[in-house]
Amino acid sequence: MLLDPRTLLFSLILANSLMVLSLFVAASVKGREQGLNKWAIAVLLETLTWLLVAARGSVPDELSIVAANMFKAASHALILAAIYEFQRREFALWKFFVPVVLMLATTGMLIDDIAGRFIWCGLIYAFQVLLIAHALLSDTETRKGRAWRLLFGGVLMILLVLAMRAVAALSGLVDFAQPQNHVAIHWVQVISFIAVMATALLGSVGFVLMIKERTDREIMHLAMTDSLTGVPNRRALMDQGELVRAQRSGHPMSLLMIDIDHFKRINDIYGHPLGDEVLRQAAALMGQRLRAGDVLGRYGGEEFCVIAPDTDAEGALILAESLREILAATPLQTEAGAIAITISIGYTCCATTGAREMKDLLAEADVALYQAKQAGRNRVVRATACVV
Repeated sequence: MLLDPRTLLFSLILANSLMVLSLFVAASVKGREQGLNKWAIAVLLETLTWLLVAARGSVPDELSIVAANMFKAASHALILAAIYEFQRREFALWKFFVPVVLMLATTGMLIDDIAGRFIWCGLIYAFQVLLIAHALLSDTETRKGRAWRLLFGGVLMILLVLAMRAVAALSGLVDFAQPQNHVAIHWVQVISFIAVMATALLGSVGFVLMIKERTDREIMHLAMTDSLTGVPNRRALMDQGELVRAQRSGHPMSLLMIDIDHFKRINDIYGHPLGDEVLRQAAALMGQRLRAGDVLGRYGGEEFCVIAPDTDAEGALILAESLREILAATPLQTEAGAIAITISIGYTCCATTGAREMKDLLAEADVALYQAKQAGRNRVVRATACVV
């Protein structure tokens, strides 16, 4: 198939135009912007770039060369700004304006020097692309999913194209086909056009998928988190417990059931809003005592549960007593003044051998918790099935 610059430019402009339309539609969904508007404008500027390049010979060089390259640099700057907005990080304005101003000055001075433009403009573009790569690699939240790899792959592709164009310029291969002449198209141009089109597609799809991935994670987090205390809810607690139980590999595991003593009395005297504050502060205090691998969750009402991997009966007793002592010794500061609370704890353990179901462990710890409350509260009771 015979390819010419006009055909390639038409294909690129058409693909970019459809992508711009799709991105603006996606960005119109409330709560889903997250940088999509900036990304859509960036692709729009790139489309204008190729329109001006396609018009070279029919419009002044100041438009088809200077303005076109300036639009391209502004497009890269907006892509960087979109990524920072997605990451909810501050964006240094110099990263936007300096490359665009440099591009304007460079193309203005080298308007008649195509080899010089390939090299110096390529360096400015490479700098912008490296800023984009750094933004992607420096944010761990961005790299939690897989979609960022599409965008990063596009970044690497552009860097390779820029390097290839620089080598061509340094080798004296600057007599490339232009839209206004009939010189046979060079393979470097074909690869460049394909890479630019692929990058626009991969980058835009990757960015949209990055937003979707994070939205999915946030929805899952909300579904698995107790909205009042910020700790895992009962569903998440059960899932985590099953995961820990399945991964024990011969290690013990303990489970603690915790109840705030006389919590109903707190609600009756001070009201439910203050009772909610008591639950929040109690959860925070307990969370500060736990190890990194321990899981604290709200089981329901004023009941909490702790899953402690690699913890035998003796370790569970030490952990439970420390939690009880911390809550008893730390009055909670509320709008109604300091409120002293205590907790009762029942615990059980899963030994290094034998399989135990989570429901059985919960039932055993719950019975032990009931015994602690019956015995006067503010104490720790071990389940009979939990051997030292």
